[in-house]
Amino acid sequence: MRRFILIVVWLVGGSTLSSAQQSYMDSLQMLIAKSTEKEKTVDLQQQLADWYRTDEQDEAAIKLAEQSLRTSLEISENNIGVTKADAILSNVYTNREDFERSKEYIDKAYRSAKKQKNTLAMAYAHYASAVLHSVLFDRESTLKFLQQSLANIPDKDKEPQLVCKIYYQLYGIYTEWNDMEKSRKYIQTALLYAQKSGNKNLLANVYSAISVVYSFRYELTNEKKYLDSIMQPLDDVISLYKQHPGKVMKNTYANCLINKASYYLLYYNTNDPLIKQKIRDNVNQALEVAPADNDVISSAYGMLSELSMADNDLTAAESYLSKAYQLQLQRKKPYYHTLINVLNSLVSLHTKKGDYKNALKYQQKMAEYNGLLFDKQSASTTKRLEAQFEFGKKEKEITSLQEKAESRKRQNYLLLALIGIGLTGTFFVFRSYHLNLRYSIAREKQATAERNEAAMQVLYEQEEQARLKVEQELLTLKQQKLNDEVMANHLQLEHKNNILLQLQEKLANEEPINIQQILREETRTDNEFEKAKYQIQEIHPNFFKNLNEKAIQKLTSLDQKYCAYLYLGLDTKQIASILNIEAKSVRMTKYRLKQKFALDSETDLINYLKGIG
Repeated sequence: MRRFILIVVWLVGGSTLSSAQQSYMDSLQMLIAKSTEKEKTVDLQQQLADWYRTDEQDEAAIKLAEQSLRTSLEISENNIGVTKADAILSNVYTNREDFERSKEYIDKAYRSAKKQKNTLAMAYAHYASAVLHSVLFDRESTLKFLQQSLANIPDKDKEPQLVCKIYYQLYGIYTEWNDMEKSRKYIQTALLYAQKSGNKNLLANVYSAISVVYSFRYELTNEKKYLDSIMQPLDDVISLYKQHPGKVMKNTYANCLINKASYYLLYYNTNDPLIKQKIRDNVNQALEVAPADNDVISSAYGMLSELSMADNDLTAAESYLSKAYQLQLQRKKPYYHTLINVLNSLVSLHTKKGDYKNALKYQQKMAEYNGLLFDKQSASTTKRLEAQFEFGKKEKEITSLQEKAESRKRQNYLLLALIGIGLTGTFFVFRSYHLNLRYSIAREKQATAERNEAAMQVLYEQEEQARLKVEQELLTLKQQKLNDEVMANHLQLEHKNNILLQLQEKLANEEPINIQQILREETRTDNEFEKAKYQIQEIHPNFFKNLNEKAIQKLTSLDQKYCAYLYLGLDTKQIASILNIEAKSVRMTKYRLKQKFALDSETDLINYLKGIG
């Protein structure tokens, strides 16, 4: 049931309340149109721009932010409205994964803040940098920029919304690091400032995050007091949505309802008719308010299908899953995780019905989307790594230029000092001896300074070469890890394809098939694959590199594949089945591999491969 759970992320984005949300945005537009004070106009434009950004209406957000930038420049080139507009535009482009444009606006925000000599403006620029590095999964840099942003806010009570967002980001980082104590501390602080800000949507997201914290605590302790605490923050979100029409986004409210239904499914007795009705009520309410293209709808149908399957109403379950499947196919960019979960449920449903032909069809579709998901994740990871590398390179170039500027500044000071000495000397011609002596001393100092500067330049170049070498080794390591991940996933996909082909042949020959046994074996194999893949990718990221270093003879790609299968725990029969060869051939290959690693007859090949890291 976990596959249909949605946990609310930062500022994600019925009937009467839906129109209320539009009315709220319209009211902001009217206030902008009526405003005669440019500072107030800028503030309203940026409020609306940030609302659009949060609601994933990127084009509208960009338009409003650019309008606020123009209005700010009409007031002055050096005012905080300019910096905040650049920060909002950076956040929009970060969400769109246009990292180059995002970095451009961050640089503009920093330049604007430095011109103003305004620490609060610098805080907004640092926060924009933190958001970008968070999306790039650079947690250390994210933490650094968040701390700098917080330190630059002179009066936190006057900027509660920014402070709330900073503490929310800190909560997210420490949640990922499994530091539950700091995670709880930061989300409680975020709650304090969300209440002060008056932003109801911000407050609703913080409540949802608090619910997540209690769910983690319940899973760790299994204490009922934490189970009771999970639902209360979600009830607070529902109250906010109803008491303040239009000020809590539909996406935020729909995700809250889905989370609540998920917690009932996870932690409560679903055989209880009352609990089952609560799940249906929350899911149906989410369906009423969620936007048409929101992924919440697919998750809602998935939950309803689970309830129907539990009631053995397979017709209703299939109807819900078919709706979820069609919704995903209609999206321009399907959400592959949800699509794969829906397909997996369709496979289970048709297997339960005995419709193995459709079960096989959906299984093949699931394998296809798994491949697409892997390609998408690989491309996204590569894009983020490239962005991290480019940004790091630019920062080093800026540091180098700053150091050179400081050096030129020192040289200019020295030159001015020499000119001063020369001018002074003209007034004391009769003291030529002393003038010559001073001039000689100054020349000696200059020569010493030049020698010292040359030595410093050589040292700097050596350090720069060392940094570039370390940077290249880091990229090589990351590339090796990605290659290892590709190999591990390729092995698993190849195994899946062979199983599908065998099933297809048996269906074509009308041979009897024990599909339940096959699914149990495949589930077990998948679990073993995932554990071993984690060991290869995370515990032993240099597995394939170390293989080639240990071998006394060159390993072919087939040799590496055999080593990976043996490392993943597959026995001789399983490897023979996957590669469609005789078991005898597998045993011969194992003997040949022992020779290539120069292993004696007493050494076990599998244990030897397990020890390679």
